[in-house]
Amino acid sequence: MAGQPRVLMIEDHPDIADLYQLKLQLEGYRVAVAADGVSGLQMARSLKPDVTLLDVHLPYLDGLQLLATLREDEATRELLVVVFSEDDSPKLMEEAKRLSAAAYLVKAHLLPSRLSETVGDVLRNRGRFVATGNGNGNGHGHSTGHGAKQAS
Repeated sequence: MAGQPRVLMIEDHPDIADLYQLKLQLEGYRVAVAADGVSGLQMARSLKPDVTLLDVHLPYLDGLQLLATLREDEATRELLVVVFSEDDSPKLMEEAKRLSAAAYLVKAHLLPSRLSETVGDVLRNRGRFVATGNGNGNGHGHSTGHGAKQAS
C-alpha cells in the first residue's frame, strides 16, 4: 500500500463522523465521509478505499444492504469493511459476519483510539479479511464489542 491508506467512513451523524475522522487523520489516514447509504455506495465504487467504516442505520440505503451490494459486485467484492453501529443486535452482528465484515464495533464502547487501532489491525491482516466472494462470507474478524480484537 503506497502512501497514506484511504478510509471511507459512511456515517450519518456529523458529530460522530467528525470525531472519528479527526482521530484517523491524526493517525495518518486519508478519510472521506459519506452521510448516507447511496452516496456511500457511490464513493466506495469510485474511491476503492483501503478500509470502509460502515454504520448500519443510514438514510436511503441501510448499511447491511450496502454491504450486500458491495459483495455482489465483482469490482467491490473484496473491499475491507468494518461495521460500526449503536445497534448491538446479535441478528445484525451475525448478518455482518455472513457478509464478511472484518469487524463489528459497537459505538457505545468505541473510543476514537480503538477505531484507529482496529483500522490498523484490519489493514495489517488484510489477507485474513478478504471476502470469499461466494456469498456466505468467511466471518473472520467478527468482533462483538470493544473493537480492536478480531476473532477467527
